Amino acid sequence: MPFSALYDACVLYPFEIRDVLMVAARTRYFAVYWTDEILEECARNLIADGRATRSGMDRMFRDMKDLYRRATIPRSDYEHLIEAMTCNKDDRHVLAAAVAKKVDVIVTYNHRHFPVASLAPHDLETQDPDEFTRDVLDLGPDVFLSEFITRSCQRNVWATQNGKPEVTPIRTAQYLADGPMPKTGSLILKALRRAKG
Repeated sequence: MPFSALYDACVLYPFEIRDVLMVAARTRYFAVYWTDEILEECARNLIADGRATRSGMDRMFRDMKDLYRRATIPRSDYEHLIEAMTCNKDDRHVLAAAVAKKVDVIVTYNHRHFPVASLAPHDLETQDPDEFTRDVLDLGPDVFLSEFITRSCQRNVWATQNGKPEVTPIRTAQYLADGPMPKTGSLILKALRRAKG
């Protein structure tokens, strides 16, 4: 793998963003990582906000781990590093896991929790999901687009079965462009329109 990324809990919380980040991981252009602690933080927040159930989260995490069998960094690999980390106290476990696995980037919204001074000694950086996914899309637009369309079709099957509005690649990309991932969404829209001719 040319590079690797650790997904923080905050980017796994909104399902639309998590979905696109998982599409990015399916390109296999990078190695994706997380920890059980990160996944549990995500689950705890979603359940507390009434956006998920325990059984639903367990099922989702099982699917994620089945798809990416090497993605979960065991706590035993990074626990001894936590106290030495100089970032925000609540995110020291995240940085410790990234350091232990020698990842290149932490994908997060909490940039202030990871000041440059805490990252530089470990040759690490942070990126928000929009910036990160745009970079992955640049590496291989065709592969990314294929995975994106496949995922949209899967979501549409679920939507149809549950009486929800139709999910199409264009609608999904437009939602991203208008909202949480403007750069990525705009690039996907252009690629989709170009592919349609």
